[in-house]
Amino acid sequence: MRTKRNAIVIAHRGVTGVDMVENTVKAFERAVALDADFIETDVRCTSDGQLICFHDGKLDGTAVKKRSYQSLQKYARGIGWELPLLEEVLLLCKGNLKLDIEIKAKGLEEQIVDVVEKTGMAREVLITSFRDSILKKIKQLDPKIRTGLLLGRRLLQQRFRLHAYIQDFFPEARLKDIGADAVCPHYHLLRLGFVKRMHRLNLPVYVWTVNEKWRMEKVLHKGADGLITDDIVEAMEVVKGTRR
Repeated sequence: MRTKRNAIVIAHRGVTGVDMVENTVKAFERAVALDADFIETDVRCTSDGQLICFHDGKLDGTAVKKRSYQSLQKYARGIGWELPLLEEVLLLCKGNLKLDIEIKAKGLEEQIVDVVEKTGMAREVLITSFRDSILKKIKQLDPKIRTGLLLGRRLLQQRFRLHAYIQDFFPEARLKDIGADAVCPHYHLLRLGFVKRMHRLNLPVYVWTVNEKWRMEKVLHKGADGLITDDIVEAMEVVKGTRR
């Protein structure tokens, strides 16, 4: 188990703020400069088959998958930011820090594995998803690539389905079935001995999205191995046991 002092800090969509847009090269470069352990990003595919780092399914009211990269980039530049390709971000991270790639939709697995391998980053990424089938496919394509199962989305969506909640609170069978290398729960799942149970499976626990100092301390006290956060400066100080 990691201690509070050696837990890792994962920059959620890079470092954002009033002068920085999430999931952009500038946001990622700032995370590198601040010495984060990982950057977390989301991947979508454009109509012309380009893998981009972007969270939402739509941009300017149109589905990302129905627009070309050139069209999306033109819109982004028009409002003052750049839309990065996954390959660009992998090369930025190479030799600096690791990359947590969240896959939103099925059908991108092979293309993502190809670009990860092409950039020589197969051992430097963690591919995460809420979908078990996506992570199973990644392992089939390249067993060297580490995968992490995201848990807890239903808690935020307030969809009460007892079976779904049980699957998230007690994901042991799912984790074994997909061969996951890590588990990434929402902080509300850290009860009923969750962290201890995951550690018995020799799986690190990276918790999302933890932004308040008091919550960071609470999560680390429960034994979490990493914080996925929008405030990496605060998180790094908490991990080091220092105060601002």
